[in-house]
Amino acid sequence: MLARLITARSFLAGLLILVGMLLVSASLLGLPVVVSEAGVAYWLAAALLWPSLSARNRRQASLLLAVGVICLGLSAWLGGELAWSRFFSSNVSILSMLVAVSFLSLVSRPANEQDKPLPRGRGALASTLAAIHAFGAVINISSVFIIGDRLAQVTKLSREQSIVLVRGFSAAAFWSPFFAAMGVALSVAPKAQLGQLWLVSMPLAGLSLGLTYWQLARQQPNSHAVLAVPYAKDTVGNFVGYPLHLSALWLPLLLAGAVLLLHQLQPSLSILAVITLLAPLFSLSVLALTARSPLTGIKQLVNGRLPQMGNELVLFLAAGILAYGLESLLLSAHWQLPVSHFGALAASVTYLGIVLLALLGIHPIVCITLAASLWSPLNPDHSLLALVFLSAWALGTATGPLSGINLAFQGRYGVDSFALMRWNLSYLGLMSVCVIAGIYLLAALLGL
Repeated sequence: MLARLITARSFLAGLLILVGMLLVSASLLGLPVVVSEAGVAYWLAAALLWPSLSARNRRQASLLLAVGVICLGLSAWLGGELAWSRFFSSNVSILSMLVAVSFLSLVSRPANEQDKPLPRGRGALASTLAAIHAFGAVINISSVFIIGDRLAQVTKLSREQSIVLVRGFSAAAFWSPFFAAMGVALSVAPKAQLGQLWLVSMPLAGLSLGLTYWQLARQQPNSHAVLAVPYAKDTVGNFVGYPLHLSALWLPLLLAGAVLLLHQLQPSLSILAVITLLAPLFSLSVLALTARSPLTGIKQLVNGRLPQMGNELVLFLAAGILAYGLESLLLSAHWQLPVSHFGALAASVTYLGIVLLALLGIHPIVCITLAASLWSPLNPDHSLLALVFLSAWALGTATGPLSGINLAFQGRYGVDSFALMRWNLSYLGLMSVCVIAGIYLLAALLGL
């Protein structure tokens, strides 16, 4: 009886999440739909999924909500006017994009090669980095588990394999329009230009992959023995990796091109809106063209992936209340930062601050929400602001011991999240130098 109740609750939550995305899509198409109605659907789904969340996520969400409500109360006490519809509309656009992107998992899967031997050596290291980055850029964290589960069939994941999967996946946050990081960045910096961003963020993603390959390929057989990790016994010569076929790259490339084309044809639609509309349409069309049932695919999402979004759903909704509370309080108190310009120096300090907080276990979305609220009165350049947030997300999640990817990795493969942090600290330091150089470069190009 209890199992049936949980299944029914999960199905209803998944259905409400789908309804929320459809309502936002309808509003983007100009239909008479109020966005806050989608927010109501998301909040109801969050309430249904609340009991299934981990205690840690419930505590974090409760704290964000409490702080946000307190800020709103102080704002009202100071005479600020509150728009109660914002309770149901904050971060709805980001959530809808994430739901839309989940449709891509129906058509973008690494090839099933369960019976084929896995490659070894330096070539395997390179192919695994490329594979996890390419698939992660489109289908997000599910790519880590698809590839990780395949590698774990051979033996327990090694230090090198863990580093490759975590870094290769997280680096997609630098540029992928289908990543949660991009959704957050564009929600607080909607005027950011992808062309300007990619001019710096794509090379940074390439540098992160190249640095990872270089660090692992140059190590000697016992160079990590000092870490005293019992399962870290593979050198790069024995690295067991995942194959990447060029045919598997058609979907990421086609989607990225389609997003840019539609944005050019309809410049009134933000990148966030374009992805929300395009990803489900594209995925269902591919299913129909390959003689698979789109309805069956939707049922799979409602019963599977969408209810599994509980942690993301609750976190983004709570962070939306926090963002609105901070924004209202700062406006009501007429408080501003003791600086008058958001340039390269301010951007670099903001990046370092977010990464430091990530190392302390605070989720990047919380830090980004706070930073965006603080800098908003100065009307910062949105492309530069977005680069800061994307870079902090890409490196903060790879290194932070309490980030979603590292905690999920620990739970699924038994790799200690604090060990992952230690293994990635040198990577964080070297990449931070590159990021700050990128920030100064973009600021110079923008004339800031």
